[in-house]
Amino acid sequence: MIAAAAALAAGCSAVDAVPDSTPQVAVLRLDTPVREPIWSKEAGGVVALAETEPRVVKVTTAAASGQLRARTTLSEPIPGLGENLAPSATGKDVVYAPRPAADRIDVLDAKTLRFKRSLRAGEAPSFVTVDFGADVLLALSEDGSTVTGVDVQPDPGEEPAVVTRNDVGLGPAGEVDGPARGRLIEFHTVGPNLISHYKGAVDEVKKTADIAFRAETATGDLVKVSRLYAAEKGTDRLVAIDSTPGGDKLEMVARSRLGKPVLHLGADANRLYAATEDRLVVLETNSYEGFTDGKFTVVESIDYRAALKDPKLKEAPLSGMTVGPQRVYLTFRGAPYALSVAEPDL
Repeated sequence: MIAAAAALAAGCSAVDAVPDSTPQVAVLRLDTPVREPIWSKEAGGVVALAETEPRVVKVTTAAASGQLRARTTLSEPIPGLGENLAPSATGKDVVYAPRPAADRIDVLDAKTLRFKRSLRAGEAPSFVTVDFGADVLLALSEDGSTVTGVDVQPDPGEEPAVVTRNDVGLGPAGEVDGPARGRLIEFHTVGPNLISHYKGAVDEVKKTADIAFRAETATGDLVKVSRLYAAEKGTDRLVAIDSTPGGDKLEMVARSRLGKPVLHLGADANRLYAATEDRLVVLETNSYEGFTDGKFTVVESIDYRAALKDPKLKEAPLSGMTVGPQRVYLTFRGAPYALSVAEPDL
């Protein structure tokens, strides 16, 4: 799945800061299995979807005696939750939760997970991301046909307005990735066999380019917003895709093979994090310098399964990954646990 570009908005959080004595990989016990985690600065931790019931879950951590402990907060039931969650685009204490059957997106208080209000974002919004630079919430319809952009920073007394609507034809498996900076509205779409780039001012957003690629997962660069990282479906290949200087084409600017298929991707301002079934591979993004030899540089490869002692948990598949200010969080399908993995020093 696409990872929302929430790490740039995370900033420095005391909740994510832990003593040097904390293990590189810490196992966190949760109250319920979760999926599709995101990092929320406003929540002070990870926010995710509950796996077995229609609730949103917040996970915060605290260090005690050299160990990390998790505290789990659950929302009230929210019928008809969509595919994922999105963090605040404006620094307000909110999280966005799509409800396609209701044609609405619920706005939840990031700290309490209580309902604040709802807003419209096209028909059957199911997958959401944010354009941090333009203060726009982007919603992909359940059938993957349209991306609707909503201005979530309206003038006082006004309702959030739809500022763009694009027919994208992705199908139900499609996803969208919003950028972490920039004044124009900009996003990538990821379909079964095609990655496309869209950009423009309000009501003038158009597709600029596309490239044939079968992506298993993808995430954007937090500094160079024209760049997208993608893992090829069914292979161990990881690529960086960027716009050409004229902006009318997409090209692969870096390639690497990681030995096993990449299941989840995430990024911060300096590193790219690629999770396989048993390892977290940390790579340089080279956002400013570019990839002179067309290859990624691996910083570290962490065997995160080694920290799991329960045989059943060792075999549990991943259900998501998100990047905080100092640690990366991995969640597991069917198991009420998460891993907190320390990010390498710069």
